[in-house]
Amino acid sequence: MPSPFPGMNPYLESPAIWPDFHTSLILRIRAALNAVLPERYLASIDQHVWLEESDPNVREPDGVPDTFVTDYGAASATAVATLVAPAYVTHPAPQPRATPRRFVRITDQQRQRVVTVLELLSPSNKRGADREAYLRKRENYFQARTSLVEYDLLRTGDRLPMDDPVPPLRDYCVLVSPVTIYPRAGLWSFGVRDPIPVIPIPLDPADAPVPLDLMPFLHQAYDEARYERKIDYTQPPVPRLGDEDAAWAQQLLAARTPTHQGAS
Repeated sequence: MPSPFPGMNPYLESPAIWPDFHTSLILRIRAALNAVLPERYLASIDQHVWLEESDPNVREPDGVPDTFVTDYGAASATAVATLVAPAYVTHPAPQPRATPRRFVRITDQQRQRVVTVLELLSPSNKRGADREAYLRKRENYFQARTSLVEYDLLRTGDRLPMDDPVPPLRDYCVLVSPVTIYPRAGLWSFGVRDPIPVIPIPLDPADAPVPLDLMPFLHQAYDEARYERKIDYTQPPVPRLGDEDAAWAQQLLAARTPTHQGAS
């Protein structure tokens, strides 16, 4: 059974569902792009690896390492034995985050360079130390002349920075930053009652953008993950909708054929 909402389902924003939905959507975006990209391009899934110190407010991006070294074994003991010091201390051990931030990158295989990055924002991208780290990574994209597409399908957290005057923003938005018009960017903003718009994904300036329609993938993810069984539609979504949208959603959900009344 497809999602009952015409666009973004606000119940998918729940912290209990979003990580799984995020992964499902990223996988489908990669497959959809590879089906329509010109021959020389390839879409693949990559990840930001964050090193997390014992202080949760100290997080630094560490790129995308080819290998992880997790145990130095006896070599560490040998190294310490050759160091003469009045005292010894132990540094807090940084560890990769349990859930790396996955994104889709489009590579020009002929020139061996990343031309476009597509980010599906998570809650941590919009608040706290992870937000600052993501903004630094975002600046790296711009400095490297990489086009950037950011889907913000979350109503919580701060929007990513835009110069004044900021146009009116609704529940969700998509920001498309082609290198050809930087520092300007295209903005699509839409509400919970609207379908997610079809977005042009920029490539090399010599090639036309390719369209990306998320709505079929949202419904596929909803069906395959059986979210209908996990979501309790008798309760308001997290975060709550505004009064008018909440009344509209209640009517929408009441009109659908009930197959499952809530999470068991």
